[in-house]
Amino acid sequence: MSSQQPQGACPFSDPRHLFQDLAATRATDGFPYSQVFDSRVVSRYDDITVALHDPDTFSSTATVPEMPPPFREQFAGRVPSRGTLIGLDNPDHDRLRAAVNTFFMPRRLARYEPWIREQAHRLVDGFVEQGNTDLKLSFARPLPLRVIAHVVGLDVERADWIGAALGFFLGPGDIYHSGTPEEKAQLLLDLHDYVLEVMAERKHDRRDDLISHVWDMRDAGTVEMSDFEMLSLFPGLMLAGHDTSSNLICTGLSHLLADPARYAAAQQDDTSRAAALEELFRYESAITGMKRLVTRDTTLGGVPLKAGEQVFLAYASGSRDTSRFSHPDELDLDRSWAVPHLGFGQGVHACIGAPLARLLLRVELDVLHERLPDLRLAVPYEALEYTMVSEARGMVALPLAWTPVPVTERTAVRAVEVAAAEAVPVTVAARRALTTDVVELTLTVDQPERLPTWEPGAHIDLELPDGALRQYSLCGRPGAAELRIAVLREETGRGGSVTVHDQVQAGDRLRIRGPRNHFRLRPADSLVFVAGGIGITPLLAMIEEAERRGTDWRLVYLGRSRERMAYVDDLVTRHGSRVETWPSQELGRFDLAGLWAELPDGAYVYACGPEELLSGLEDAARRVGRESQLVVERFAARPATYEPNRPFEVVLARSGTVVTVAEDDTMLDAVNRVGANVLSTCREGTCGTCEVHVLDGIPEHRDSVLGLEERLANQTVMTCVSRCRGRRLVLDI
Repeated sequence: MSSQQPQGACPFSDPRHLFQDLAATRATDGFPYSQVFDSRVVSRYDDITVALHDPDTFSSTATVPEMPPPFREQFAGRVPSRGTLIGLDNPDHDRLRAAVNTFFMPRRLARYEPWIREQAHRLVDGFVEQGNTDLKLSFARPLPLRVIAHVVGLDVERADWIGAALGFFLGPGDIYHSGTPEEKAQLLLDLHDYVLEVMAERKHDRRDDLISHVWDMRDAGTVEMSDFEMLSLFPGLMLAGHDTSSNLICTGLSHLLADPARYAAAQQDDTSRAAALEELFRYESAITGMKRLVTRDTTLGGVPLKAGEQVFLAYASGSRDTSRFSHPDELDLDRSWAVPHLGFGQGVHACIGAPLARLLLRVELDVLHERLPDLRLAVPYEALEYTMVSEARGMVALPLAWTPVPVTERTAVRAVEVAAAEAVPVTVAARRALTTDVVELTLTVDQPERLPTWEPGAHIDLELPDGALRQYSLCGRPGAAELRIAVLREETGRGGSVTVHDQVQAGDRLRIRGPRNHFRLRPADSLVFVAGGIGITPLLAMIEEAERRGTDWRLVYLGRSRERMAYVDDLVTRHGSRVETWPSQELGRFDLAGLWAELPDGAYVYACGPEELLSGLEDAARRVGRESQLVVERFAARPATYEPNRPFEVVLARSGTVVTVAEDDTMLDAVNRVGANVLSTCREGTCGTCEVHVLDGIPEHRDSVLGLEERLANQTVMTCVSRCRGRRLVLDI
């Protein structure tokens, strides 16, 4: 990027001179206006991040321009006018993004790696014997398009057609597909009709894809949206998902191959590839920046802005700001990640597909390294041509050369797609009323060998006749030929329990998923089980297991009245004085603090029941410093009322390093300052990039990406926003 800008040339008119123009803008007071971006340019890191984390003041509506006539009229009612999340403000943005957030978490996307790797090999098979290719056309464009089509749930064999249809959104920037704007508009209409068809299919035939995932989220009541709003999610995600990934691999490879020693260092293993990619994302991302509309008079970085002005947040400039990065115009593959780059943005609009892009590019680098020996640029680096300066950043072509090798037979990698466990058909073998508002179902599995073994504390997902999924604890005996659940009728719930009570009968055919267990019984000197109402169900199997182990135990069973306490007579008959029943209508409130006062040091308390009970137990345990001895199972997430920030300790288990997180600090920043190098993107708990495994302690989850069960399990934490409910967290880093 060392070419000289012609004297008097308009800034940002030469793509080879982009970073010099951005550096000059950073050195300028205020935010100068740019004709190219038709906005005032915000170029300094701190100013950009402030704006990104203040979406109320800096609206995203400017990011996606309105559809011009006559297409606006032609698309009305068929193509959503704001067909991408990045152009939406709240509350609609967070509401709709909640339907896809959890799908794009890094650990969940990992299941696609074998499939992506096989597709990459197939494309390389097509040109490996030639010894040269334009990687942009033969690999970098087709692979991301096939991947995003597969992930969304569309026919991969139609990927080229999908790409041509999405080319409408690129306007003159689409240099890879021929056709008039009118022809591309018709393709786009046809694409939306096709997506609607697949949506209708997946509503009744769920698979491991994004469309099915959104239906699952809608059925579970996690998100409310119309079918038309659901349709709006997919084309925009596909456009961003393939175009940016295509540009990233080309620009990244061009910089690596410009120095053979650098390429060799990056290609040592998966760890070196991941580290190199982060530095490449910082050095030259596929996004120059994005526009924002100022909604009210404000001041940013000491510069006054008026409502109605547009600003261009130059991510590429922020990632090379000398106040935040040392030697920012140099590629340093060993750079620390303590200061996050802006290659994928930050805030609520941070790139939702960043985890998929990281996975895809790591696989691409690996496959190209494996298959193309002596890989090199086919032309001098200075001869590579960039696309015109715009919000996007990319290369027109990437000519590469290598030593030709014959195509050899490879053992095809079977894609392992392991979303949720496959649905297992069951029969309702028996139904009985335990109380006036609790019914027990006994379920038998058609093929018992398909049902995994389970331990006390496990639950299943029951697929109801209307397709909705509901979670119920198993209250039978592990290893038995049938499964038992008990369901409390809740008139004010989401309707699942009412369906079970009013519609499900003996002989009915249903389906289940699981079992899964986030409430396992730990070895202990003694155990106290605390049940509130229907919370008795997971504790029944635990009591049987404690008996089998010979562990000392007792049960405190709370309820409004004895008549409404399921299984109470059987428990008292079998276990006598070990069972303490506490009907509140007769005895008043139970003394939760007293329970902790009597608890031996080596004992654990296992509790399940309504939120009032569990919160009370947690608060009482915290007051006496015994929260580590309490294990709870919730039917719903703890209400999002957070305690005031207070300091806590984080132990990095692999090194033994202990870090104090101050009340005004984040866990992410604290651990990264001591070299943990935890990746991050959004820094607002919406993308899942900074997820870390929890070995001990109870996180206070403040993210919006973990599902209900994952929050209740407390096995991972989003380090950018979440904190600790106790004094210490032990993390697997």
